[in-house]
Amino acid sequence: MKVLYNNSIQTNDWNELLRTNPFTTPFQTPAFFDFINSVPGLSAEVFAVEEKNEVLALCVVTFQKESGPKGFFSRRAIIYGGPLVKEGAGEALAYLLAYLKEHIKGKAIYIETRNYHEYKVYRSIFEKDGWVYQPYLDFQLNLKGKTRETVLAGMQYNRRHEIKQSLKEGLIYDECKNEQELKELYQILKNLYNLRVKLPLPSLIYFTKLFQSSISRVFIVRHNEKIVGGSICIVLAKDSIYTMYYCGLRNYHPKIFPTHIAILAAIEYAINNQIPMLDFMGAGKLGIEYGVREYKSKFGGDLVEHGRFLKVLNPFLYNIGKAGLGILAKIGK
Repeated sequence: MKVLYNNSIQTNDWNELLRTNPFTTPFQTPAFFDFINSVPGLSAEVFAVEEKNEVLALCVVTFQKESGPKGFFSRRAIIYGGPLVKEGAGEALAYLLAYLKEHIKGKAIYIETRNYHEYKVYRSIFEKDGWVYQPYLDFQLNLKGKTRETVLAGMQYNRRHEIKQSLKEGLIYDECKNEQELKELYQILKNLYNLRVKLPLPSLIYFTKLFQSSISRVFIVRHNEKIVGGSICIVLAKDSIYTMYYCGLRNYHPKIFPTHIAILAAIEYAINNQIPMLDFMGAGKLGIEYGVREYKSKFGGDLVEHGRFLKVLNPFLYNIGKAGLGILAKIGK
C-alpha cells in the first residue's frame, strides 16, 4: 500500500471511488476540495491509499482556525462526511489514519470526522488508532419516491400548518440568481449569528465562492419582492442535499415563517431532481439538550446517531484551548 496526496491522485480514480462508495457525500468530492482551497484563510488536502493501482480509501481534510486571539488554540482538521472506504478495505483505512496522524500533527491540534453515514463496521479501527467516538445526532429526511405533499403530510402538524399558512400569505421561493441576492441573504444570516446563534460565521467571500461552485444550491425566500430568508445547501447529484445554513427574518409577520420555507425550497429542489435524501447537518450531542434539534425534528425526518471520531494530536494545547476558548466566549471576545 502507498499513500497518494493531492495532485498525485487521479481524478478518474477519485470519482470512481465516489461513484461506488457507501460513504459518499459531496464533502469528499473534487469540487468541495477545490472550493475550500479557493477561500482565503482556508485550505484542504486530500489523501488516498492505493494498492495494485486501485484507490481503497480517501479523505478530504479541511484546515480551520478562528480569527484573532482564538486562532492558535483553535487549529483543527475536519473531515466532513468521514473518509471514503471501499467495502472490506479496513486495512487501507488503518493505513490512512496512521498516515494522517503523522502528516497533520504539526498543522492542527486535533482531527475530527463529522460522519453523515454509519461507520459502525469500522469503529474498532478508529479506536485502535486512538480516535474517540462521540455520539452526535442528526436528522435525515427520506425523499425517495415522495412528492411535496407527501413530505408535508409527514411533518408535525404545527410545522405543516405554518408552511401552508406562509405560502397562503404570499411567500415564494426560488434559486438565488446573482451575487446581489446572495449578499442580501448573507446579511440576514449574519444578523442571526450575531444576535442569537453567537457562533462564528464565515465571511461573505466564503459564501460567494460556494455560490460559484458546482456543488452548491442557494435558495431565496421572498415576500412582496423583499428577500426575507433563504437556505445555502451542498448537493451531490442523485444522492443527497445538505442544509448547511438557513435563515429567515424573525418576527417579520405573525403568519409568515421564512425559515420553514427556506427548508421547503431545498426539499422541493431535491424532489424535482431525484435526490433521495436531505441531511439537516447535525442535531447536537446525545444526552445534551439542544434547541435546534427540536426545530429540525418537526420536518418529519429520522433521528440518527452517526457520531464523530476525534483524534487529539496535542493534548496539552487541546486542553488549554478548551479552557481558554471557553473563557473568551464568556467575556465576548
